Amino acid sequence: MAVPSDLRLYSLNVSPWSERARWMLNHHGLAFRKIEHIPFLGERRLRKVLGQPEGRVTVPVLIADGRTLANSWDIALYAERVGRGARLIPEELEADVRRWHDLAERSMSAGRALTIARLLASDAALEEALPPAAPRLLRRLLRPVARQVTRWFARKYELDLAGAASAQAAQREALDALRTALVRSEYVLGRFSYADIIAASLLQGVVPVAERYLRLGPATREAWTNPELAAAYPDLVAWRDRLYQRHRRESPHVSEPAPRLDSVA
Repeated sequence: MAVPSDLRLYSLNVSPWSERARWMLNHHGLAFRKIEHIPFLGERRLRKVLGQPEGRVTVPVLIADGRTLANSWDIALYAERVGRGARLIPEELEADVRRWHDLAERSMSAGRALTIARLLASDAALEEALPPAAPRLLRRLLRPVARQVTRWFARKYELDLAGAASAQAAQREALDALRTALVRSEYVLGRFSYADIIAASLLQGVVPVAERYLRLGPATREAWTNPELAAAYPDLVAWRDRLYQRHRRESPHVSEPAPRLDSVA
């Protein structure tokens, strides 16, 4: 399948929100040009794409048919509308899918603070967070830069890095709801839908999915792992892994290089 020149996805490899967008485009057989976003370094480029010189900008962003879709929900609806294959947000389930979306947003926004705190505590993860262009021999020296960028990211999202208890409580609320939903069926709403993709993304901040689906450095993978939640919800991690094995497929795409270190100026 040829890659349409007007279908471009700006995404962040490790981001659960970006993974939702990629999964929906893949499910519906939509070829796209994937452009990796790097926090801080890619900020200027992203602002230009969005035409937004001020305020918070974030990925995923899809440029499609001359339109700019700036969140995973709108990208999912676009894929539903123009793609092929089984619908994952059918009209009769849309309200229920949206409720799962809203629950996951609250949980994952809280969990993001826990992940950032673990990243800041790991020198090795900070080195892995540096752009690919950073020379290997200089990565240790560039560690303070990575720490500064990670703190900038925390300020951007107004994260409370000290509020671990409340953040984990929000995560448990969503995970408990998922466990209850799966008592009745292997799927959240009784059949495979976007609600399952959303629910699977909840587990990214518990135990990241296998390397074949998400390439991460070992220290980054460890920082994204929450040992307490992993021990409490092994059944949900196993469910997520089965869901990926059954339903995660990639459609053709072309990847563009990440911004260079000298592109900040």
